[in-house]
Amino acid sequence: MTAPFDFSTFPMLATPRLILRQLTHADAEAMMRIFGDPAMLAYLNIDPVTTPEKAVGLIDWLNGLVSGNSGVQWAFALRTTGEVIGTGGAAAWDPDHRKVDIGYHIAHAHWGHGYATEAARAMIGWCFHALNVHRVQADCTEGNIASERVMQKCGLTYEGTWRENCWEHGRFVNLKQYGLLVHEYRAWVEAGRP
Repeated sequence: MTAPFDFSTFPMLATPRLILRQLTHADAEAMMRIFGDPAMLAYLNIDPVTTPEKAVGLIDWLNGLVSGNSGVQWAFALRTTGEVIGTGGAAAWDPDHRKVDIGYHIAHAHWGHGYATEAARAMIGWCFHALNVHRVQADCTEGNIASERVMQKCGLTYEGTWRENCWEHGRFVNLKQYGLLVHEYRAWVEAGRP
């Protein structure tokens, strides 16, 4: 068994269309495009990111996952232009129970092109290999069909609904939980599916 990732360097990942790299303050405008959009915020309980200061604060907070040894948050940049079209990562890494949560956000203008699935598959592979986890899990607000489809396309299995588990936009909402176990991931890879 290899030693898990030690968080001393930032892991860059590459997919056919994307480079997953560390967020920088130069990405503030992209973060405002992503997290200032009401369509994106429909299933998130965060304040809109509408100023460069808020964007830089969010970037610093997300980069703190690495320095805190608890996760990694990537910028999703197009290989062709370098444009940051999304962000996502692995958080709440629990080395004792060998599990981690993943999440992803794509700018509204780039929805429907498979970028979230492409990035999520890269992140999932990294989590199983670099963090030596037994389980990768993700959840979404009930009704977020696009996010559910990404999880399903990545081989995650629906495991149940946490009723009224989260407060979003002035109401309690249900969260749908998905998970992928390491042996399921290996079978998925052997079948040539990712």
